[in-house]
Amino acid sequence: MLRIDNFSLQLKGSDGRILPVIEQVSLCVAKGSCLGIAGESGSGKSVLAMSIAGLLPTGSVHARSGVIDFDGCQILSASEAELRQLRGRKVGFIFQEPMTAMNPLMTLYDQIVETVYAHFPATSRADADARVMLALDRAGFNEPQKFLHSYPHQLSGGMRQRAMIAMALVLEPELIIADEPTTAIDAALQVQLLSGLRRQIEKDGRSMIFISHDLGVIRAVSDQLAVLYAGCLVESGDAVNILESPAHPYTADLVSALPRLVKERKLPVSIAGVLPAPDKKPAGCVYSDRCHHAQDICREKRPPLQNLSASWQISCFYPLHKGQV
Repeated sequence: MLRIDNFSLQLKGSDGRILPVIEQVSLCVAKGSCLGIAGESGSGKSVLAMSIAGLLPTGSVHARSGVIDFDGCQILSASEAELRQLRGRKVGFIFQEPMTAMNPLMTLYDQIVETVYAHFPATSRADADARVMLALDRAGFNEPQKFLHSYPHQLSGGMRQRAMIAMALVLEPELIIADEPTTAIDAALQVQLLSGLRRQIEKDGRSMIFISHDLGVIRAVSDQLAVLYAGCLVESGDAVNILESPAHPYTADLVSALPRLVKERKLPVSIAGVLPAPDKKPAGCVYSDRCHHAQDICREKRPPLQNLSASWQISCFYPLHKGQV
């Protein structure tokens, strides 16, 4: 359904600097599957997601190359009119911060039904209402009719996030891009809501890209996992395999930084150092400044993406294992 091939993106900074934000990322999302994308803040996850939906402001883009193919539509060369037809109807986007993504002057009902009429203006009121109620139900609203005429400021943070999910689901798009969609929702409801969404996607043959810092939730809902660091793809493959036995040192460090149950008697280990700025990346491996396994070649040369198996890729000169798990 979605193919990203050798995609690179440079943005213009507010001070005129040219920032290489994404570098030669290649990914695929099959129908009925979920791709999880993980990495620290600043790794390029949201920028990649917005590029897929054609949401980056053109004035901020300095250069871009490669291919983003969504079901035959070439996103990078599509016109704004073509992208408007795509968004909402075929690609639903759940934004990271719902309060800034919602119109404060519109009620919950009006915000959701607007998407229906934008793409299907001849829809009857009864059909539009049915779509809205179904979307709210799938987004985890109990007794949604009580909140239809509420404004965003009258909803809790969790309700606003569920409202964003409903807005993305109302037209039953083929691909849902969920950027940290459940950060204001408690852990139990997160898994329940996302697992239900995942089952619906599998049933209808739709797809999802799920962006999160929570590796536990990614494991629960994702088939595949892509790990980004400083705009580069460092590891991708089966989500469970990678999280149980990471091959890239950065992925292993992310897993080690996870909070553990007390009975495991294993404290999380923070990653020393900070993510490099886009215009100050190391000449070699982007993680070499923070990696305990880095050798001279890691600091001098960018490692190519190599196959550990048919579906497991890594960008590292010294992987922690050869892919057998």
